[in-house]
Amino acid sequence: MNLLTVFDALFETGSVTMASKQLELSQPTVSYGLAKLRESFNDPLFIRIDNKMQPTPRAVIMAPQVKRVLEIVKGDLLNFSGFDPATSAREYTFCMSDIGEVFFLPPLIRRIWQESPLTRLRTVSPPPSALTAALEDGVIDLAVGYFPDLRKGGFYQQQLFESTFVCIADRNNAGIRAKLTLKSYVEAAHVTVHFEGRSHELIDRHLHTMKVARRVVLTVPHFMTLVEIIPQTDLIATVPNEVALQIAKLNDIAIYPLPFEAPAFALKQFWHKRNHDDPANQWLRNLVRSTFQPDGD
Repeated sequence: MNLLTVFDALFETGSVTMASKQLELSQPTVSYGLAKLRESFNDPLFIRIDNKMQPTPRAVIMAPQVKRVLEIVKGDLLNFSGFDPATSAREYTFCMSDIGEVFFLPPLIRRIWQESPLTRLRTVSPPPSALTAALEDGVIDLAVGYFPDLRKGGFYQQQLFESTFVCIADRNNAGIRAKLTLKSYVEAAHVTVHFEGRSHELIDRHLHTMKVARRVVLTVPHFMTLVEIIPQTDLIATVPNEVALQIAKLNDIAIYPLPFEAPAFALKQFWHKRNHDDPANQWLRNLVRSTFQPDGD
């Protein structure tokens, strides 16, 4: 490739001196390159006539082909993106919890399909022990939500927004009047959700620190189960605010602030360094960021 750039510069300038300046090389280096070109193509290529290096017929034929090769390398290869969202039919795999699908997917798929109508999407929810390997292997493109186990080197993360915890209950819950008090919170029967996202560990540790004991009578693995359980029982649940907002849309459920200071936690998107410079993954991450990050900052 170095020899082809020497050929191209000599053809354009007709001068070893000018070619060396254009390429920022010494004149002996350009002269050596020309000698190697002559040897490789078994042709003088450039002949000095009236103080100018004139191309031979072979060089005239070669010139457009050499320029095309250089354009491919400098443009199509070195600046290659190979990605146009408007025509791409690529499939992306997200890691999200069940409630993450309900909260994140509707606005996200609208944005994605506005720019890339042929794109296909898939969501999975592997256990924490498998998530790291799935991102490293490229099986998952992005993990979106709360994933405290993604601490291994080689991962990038970007905070989208901060959340906190609230309490949900049936609007006619007999143990709660207009306001949820610490007394009614402690006396109530609780349902908890233990799932892959691990946010329950945050509230468990916080309650332990606050010396607040819950009477947990039911544990389930999915937030969406609460959509039916809460309205049909006097159980209450402590859940992330975004979970409460989605569940309240689906049934007659009231949302209450916790009767003590609630812990905050960050919702983020995570990706592995293998995808960091991939144009398609960059486009996807930018869409996620602009959709969920306040003010797109």
